[in-house]
Amino acid sequence: MWEKWVFIATGAGITCLMRAAVGDLVAAGAADLATDLLDECAAIATRAGFPPRREALDRSRRMFTAAGLPLTASMLRDVERGARVEADHVLGDLLARAGAAAGDRSMLRTAYAHLKAYEARRARETAAHTANEG
Repeated sequence: MWEKWVFIATGAGITCLMRAAVGDLVAAGAADLATDLLDECAAIATRAGFPPRREALDRSRRMFTAAGLPLTASMLRDVERGARVEADHVLGDLLARAGAAAGDRSMLRTAYAHLKAYEARRARETAAHTANEG
């Protein structure tokens, strides 16, 4: 379960933060951002007592560095259509488990902040729209 969480948090975090598919990140020379986030998420799981197996990490690393891969997280597709996202459940909970170890410059923290800013904007725009209708 933790291996899946590490993979999903990495994929959601990086594709939402960069607003791009994995292959687009690779083409931009930014695959290292995805693997850095993978390493960070895996370290959190390890500190929690659930170290991902090497095979799972290797498989994830191959996927997050695959040229031309059109993979995006469903959370990015939610952002693109202006829908609700599960930032707190997927990224926020993992970040909370990292605690102070995450640090201010954490990739996970940055991705989470990006999604929380999206949620704040969405709420503000929804409230303004509702106020204009009434």
